[in-house]
Amino acid sequence: MKTIRLITLFALAVIIGFSCSQSTSQNKITKVDPLDQWNEGPAKASVLHFIKTVTDEANPGFVAVPDRVAVFDMDGTILLEKPNPVNFDVVIRLLVQQMTRNPELTQKQPYKAINEQDWVYFDTLNYTDEDGVYGILLAATVGQTEDQLTDFILEYFKTVTDKRFNKPYDQLTYVPVVQLIQYLQDNQFEVYIVSGSDPQFTRTISEKAMNIPAQNVIGTTILTEWVETDTGSYFIRVHDIVDPINDVGGKPVNILNHIGRVPVIAVGNSEGDYHMLEFSKNAPVSLQMIINHDDSVREYVYDYEKMKTMCKDNGWQEVSMKNDFKVIFSN
Repeated sequence: MKTIRLITLFALAVIIGFSCSQSTSQNKITKVDPLDQWNEGPAKASVLHFIKTVTDEANPGFVAVPDRVAVFDMDGTILLEKPNPVNFDVVIRLLVQQMTRNPELTQKQPYKAINEQDWVYFDTLNYTDEDGVYGILLAATVGQTEDQLTDFILEYFKTVTDKRFNKPYDQLTYVPVVQLIQYLQDNQFEVYIVSGSDPQFTRTISEKAMNIPAQNVIGTTILTEWVETDTGSYFIRVHDIVDPINDVGGKPVNILNHIGRVPVIAVGNSEGDYHMLEFSKNAPVSLQMIINHDDSVREYVYDYEKMKTMCKDNGWQEVSMKNDFKVIFSN
C-alpha cells in the first residue's frame, strides 16, 4: 500500500513538474520581444500598442484581416540610399555602358555630367526633367527586355559593394525595419513596397532582402510592349512612363490602383512620402511613421530637424535611427 502511495506521489510530482515546466516555457514564448532590434521608447511602444489594438477583436479599433494593409517606402526607409539611391547607381552604370559603345554621347547631357562625375548637375534638375532621375531611367533601359534588365541588376548586386560599408547593396537594408515588416506579416498584415524606384529593380531583391513578395512591389513603371517572335515572346521597354510617377501625389493614386484599400500603416522617410502617409489617415485607425536619419556614426544625417517638425505637425510617429535602432545593418 505504501509502495502504491509512493508511486502515486511520484507520478503527481512528475505531472506537476512537467506542468510547471510547460507553463514556464509558454511564459518564455509569450515574452519573446518581436522588436528586439529596437530600443525601448515611444516609437517601439507605438507600434506594439497599435498592433495589440488592431488585432484584438474585443477592441473598438480592431481591423479585420483583409484590411490589414501596410505600405513602406524603400530608399531611405528600408534600404540605404546614400550617397545615391541604388536604382540611380544602376542606371548610371547602364548609361556608362552606352558611352563605352558610343563615345560621342560623352559630349551631350546627361552623359557629359556622368562622364565627368558632375553629380551637382542632377541636383539642379527636377526628377521629371528629360535629364532628371526618371528621364535617364528611360534612356538607360529603352529597348531592353525585362530579363536583360533583371540579369544586369542581379550581376550588379554580385559585383558592386558600397565603399563605406563594404557590402553589396542588397545587404544594406535596415535590420529594425525588416524586423518590423516581419512582425506585421506575423500579425496577418499584407505589406507592400511603394517606391519611386523602378519595380523591376526592386523585385530583384524584395523577397530575399526585405521579405516582401515581388507581387507586392509598386514603383515608377516603364511602359513595355509585348513582342512575339519565331524564337520566343517577351516584354520590351519603350521610352515612356506609366503615369503617374510613383512619387509624392502619385503614391496614393498607385496604392489605390494596385491595392484598392487604404493602408492602416504607412512608413516613409522624406517629404516625398507626405501624401502616402496622409492618405493612410483615411483608414478608421492608422499609424504613420517616419524613419529619421540622425545617426552620422552608423549611417547618415539628413535634414532630421525638418522631418522631426513634420512629424509633430502631422501627428506622425518619428523613428530616430540614433535613438530607436539598436543596430542599423546586419553584421
